[in-house]
Amino acid sequence: MKYFLLFLIIFSFKIFASSDEPHPVIDSNYISTHNYDLTKMSLNDLQNTRLMLLNYLEKNSFDEIYEESDMEKKLLEALFKYDDVRVQITKVIDEIISEYKVNSEIEKILLSYKDTFKMIIRDNRHLVKNLRDYKAYDFRLGSAYLAMMTAFHENEETEKFYSILVKDKKDVNTSIGRYNYNLKKNQTSVDKIRKEIDKNLEIQDIKLKLKKVEKEILSRK
Repeated sequence: MKYFLLFLIIFSFKIFASSDEPHPVIDSNYISTHNYDLTKMSLNDLQNTRLMLLNYLEKNSFDEIYEESDMEKKLLEALFKYDDVRVQITKVIDEIISEYKVNSEIEKILLSYKDTFKMIIRDNRHLVKNLRDYKAYDFRLGSAYLAMMTAFHENEETEKFYSILVKDKKDVNTSIGRYNYNLKKNQTSVDKIRKEIDKNLEIQDIKLKLKKVEKEILSRK
């Protein structure tokens, strides 16, 4: 697992370790904090809760509320734009081979996984029609990245090469540095949309809770 985390540090991929685990981007982290046992609340408490929710909505106005399908479409579009950059790894591998003048062993590893990445992208990317599809596609790429990373820890020479990549990923004058920079820039757009979606979910949640509170207030009159 430590090697897997190291690989994420090097290439800054947001991938996940298991198809059964929550995806760090696709699956929402929103947890409602507005939970009330309305039947046990006094009328005064209900009215105060109503005012609190109304004030929250007023202070946190949201320009546009999306349906769930629209939110998923928006996130998928952002993920594809991010993936447009991520799949450039196949070209970056060629640049790394040339730039670092790697030995035959490292070149063999890099070219082998370049072919693996190309095959996964070719056979799966065009089939992605929704977030669930993307999650499966992302898992396949993640598994390949993990396998390649593991291959680079078989001996001292390949580990030494990996340590160089770790250092150079911060340097935009290197191929790995430019790639890392572009990934982070596009990841920012994905994260922004993820936050918008979670905010949207929160507003929808509060509006629903507000209706329930108002209904309970009316039942007391």
